[in-house]
Amino acid sequence: MPNSVIEEISDDEGGLTGLQKTSILLLALGKETASKVLAHLNPREVQQIGTAMTEISDVSRDNVKAVMSAFLEELGEDALGINPTEYAQSLMLDALGEGGGGLMDAAMLGDQVKGLEALKWMHPSTISNMLRNEHPQVTAIVLSYFEPDLSAEILAGLPERFQAEVVFRIATLTTIQPRALFDLNDVIQNASSDGEGGKLATIGGEKKAAEILNLVGGGVDSKVLDDIAIEHEEISKGIQDKMFVFEDISGIEPRGLQALVGEVPAEVLKVALKGADKEMEDTFLNNMGKRQGEALREELDLSGPVKLSDVEDAQRTIIQIVRRLADEEKLMMPGGGEEFV
Repeated sequence: MPNSVIEEISDDEGGLTGLQKTSILLLALGKETASKVLAHLNPREVQQIGTAMTEISDVSRDNVKAVMSAFLEELGEDALGINPTEYAQSLMLDALGEGGGGLMDAAMLGDQVKGLEALKWMHPSTISNMLRNEHPQVTAIVLSYFEPDLSAEILAGLPERFQAEVVFRIATLTTIQPRALFDLNDVIQNASSDGEGGKLATIGGEKKAAEILNLVGGGVDSKVLDDIAIEHEEISKGIQDKMFVFEDISGIEPRGLQALVGEVPAEVLKVALKGADKEMEDTFLNNMGKRQGEALREELDLSGPVKLSDVEDAQRTIIQIVRRLADEEKLMMPGGGEEFV
């Protein structure tokens, strides 16, 4: 969960961002204390904070005082004095019992998979090179364990002929015995693990595959989905549906929305909007010509009921157009890609 610790620090003291204030706090605490704090953060957070520290300059006494005051307020609200991961694992065991068949998220295995955790400190291209000769199932497990942004960079660095197979295996991987994770960890760490199997760890799935593909960019996502669809059309469709839903269109910037409106057939748009709320209607109508928008609104008001399956097909068609325009760099998908200037 990149940035989770950083983002909890508000941005209102002296116009500083949460990342800047985190850096100032650690600089003020001194090297020894700061290193102990950083030991509890994940690699992505440490890298971000390290970069921010090098960019800090002209810090006033008032800045430091404001940051310290904000930190003390945060500490007062969240001074639990326990290890949340250990507590969560203990709580799940107490609630479900050893034989309850409950699921534990793979991320909760924590210190028992230090070899996998160590990979997070490596550059994505290095990890790609390490995995390029591994079995696709091994690669799928590793990418499922990582955060989507890191997994996306690693996937982009894998040989093209393996990418679709890896994503397919991620999408169809939902649980795994912790013993299997520990064995994989042993290979990476070259050490033995005392972890015990038994419960299942949740890992992978269509949603995980979708999160990775949402971030991979460079047209890799479309090619991977097309390759999977050759033999596994339902899996490809399931991943695509979870990658970008119709309601996400409201997050596209105006220029992109105008490009989209120009590409969507009027009849398809009319059917798609029959299953949409007022906000989604306005998203489209406000980005087309006044006469065109008024005519479409009138048609929507006068048209009769439409089958839900037809609405879903129309919305899926529009999503496909969105993805094509994104590949052509005519619009930017919400939450991903480089900003247009």
